[in-house]
Amino acid sequence: MSISPPALELAAPPPLPMELLRAAVARRSARPGEVPRLEVRVRQLPPDPRRLALYREVCGFPEDGYLPLTYPQVLVTPLHLALLNRPEFPYRLLGMIHVRNHIRQYRRLEEGAPLSVLAWVEGQREVRLGRELDLHTRVEVEGVLAWEAVTTMLRRLPGNEVRPREERSEAARAASAAEEELFARSRPARWTVPEDTGRRYARASGDYNPIHLYALTARPFGFSRAIAHGMWTVGRCVAEMGEAAEAPALTLTSEFRRPLLLPSKVVFQTVKPPSGGVAYRVRSEDGQPHVMGLLTTSSSPGTEDGQGS
Repeated sequence: MSISPPALELAAPPPLPMELLRAAVARRSARPGEVPRLEVRVRQLPPDPRRLALYREVCGFPEDGYLPLTYPQVLVTPLHLALLNRPEFPYRLLGMIHVRNHIRQYRRLEEGAPLSVLAWVEGQREVRLGRELDLHTRVEVEGVLAWEAVTTMLRRLPGNEVRPREERSEAARAASAAEEELFARSRPARWTVPEDTGRRYARASGDYNPIHLYALTARPFGFSRAIAHGMWTVGRCVAEMGEAAEAPALTLTSEFRRPLLLPSKVVFQTVKPPSGGVAYRVRSEDGQPHVMGLLTTSSSPGTEDGQGS
């Protein structure tokens, strides 16, 4: 039985640009192995008021004295990168894809609340396109769990190629038809997403990944233009939901489908499904899907596996 590496205990999150630089120059084995349990903890993580104001501005959140539902994800991004940059982690960070996000908020976080954060990654699973792994995050206020998230990343592997659309399974086609039927009742809103959205969000989040900044810096990574941060798109959607996203206890699930090129014109839709909550999605004007998700009210903290130590 292997022994997990010791947990990192940090006084403050590492600078995000430095972690991105480390990711760019990191080397990994040609034959990646298993993902051990890796942990990082910061016992005091106060939000930067200036960046919080920028975040509200670029996503459209009001100044109401509370952190937006999605903002803790921004705060913990440097910790996630620090985990994935550790030498024990078998994959290069660059090239990994954020495919899903699941957030549970148990109470609204006041701007000045003393946050304590634990993040960890452990294990992986085989999927059609490669291997997926989950980054877990817990945010506590005075020892009480207030917010948690699971960030799912995909590492594509050689031979695991995307199948042509006509080869999609019957289940996938049925799911697509059900989605179209659900959103047929919605009232679309059209957004114009400016070319500088990635740069504005980078100033708020600290995430200056070159794929989000300019067409010139995105092209070496296979994109014809810069692409929007996935969590900007989710944050913009949550801000647009207004009062529905201001309840104390909420669960937000988001699935990232295709990158959103900048600039773009997109269609935002919401609908109340029969099961409750608010379903949402963002698509391009030609129907290409970018993000789909569901916002529902949450229950009190349970006793889920992987609660950390």
